[in-house]
Amino acid sequence: MRETPGIDILTRLYDLSDLPHLDQLMFSIMGQASAVPLQLHVMLQRFSFTEVQAVREATWGVRRLRARTSVTLHNWDYAAPFDLRVPLLNWGLEVAQDRYVTCIDVHEQLCPHACATLLARLQGTDVALALGGVALQPVRWWGDVVLPVSGPDSESVPTPIFMADRSRLAVRDCVFRSSEPDSEIKEFVERLGTRYAIDTFCQTDNMALRMSPL
Repeated sequence: MRETPGIDILTRLYDLSDLPHLDQLMFSIMGQASAVPLQLHVMLQRFSFTEVQAVREATWGVRRLRARTSVTLHNWDYAAPFDLRVPLLNWGLEVAQDRYVTCIDVHEQLCPHACATLLARLQGTDVALALGGVALQPVRWWGDVVLPVSGPDSESVPTPIFMADRSRLAVRDCVFRSSEPDSEIKEFVERLGTRYAIDTFCQTDNMALRMSPL
């Protein structure tokens, strides 16, 4: 793990139908007000060579727009295990090199101030995790273009977005574990919340938006 103040961002892509969502997520990362380098790790679930090339081509233009942002593709091409939701995140933690790490669903977008705000909460305190709210954003899709139809919903998504300072976490704790479908992020945050100090100051503020098609 590097001691540089860069941020690793993990996301998972299960099939090519989510490429428009990945495109929107990447542009939200490009628009971050953060002054530190951002490294997006796209964790792919058993993509063929042709599919990997399609993702590479789809991300090529975006990767050239911001010098301090990079995109790396990681393709899990082993037959086992069948369910890769948790293994993909843990593999992301293995390949991530920076001190700070967060993960975001491919159907979500980061608000422009998210990385800078959560990083400031970690650097200004002695906590291991900083949490931020995630709101539902009603949208309509027109081809590859997403159009908000109203402001974000007033109620946040139950599972917050987090940023972790890995230098303050024991290696054995910095791992995703879950036997319940789609609960790995929630389990991670709740488990670490019983062992480490967590900053919840931003949990009532929207740090990310989850796209909710109408």
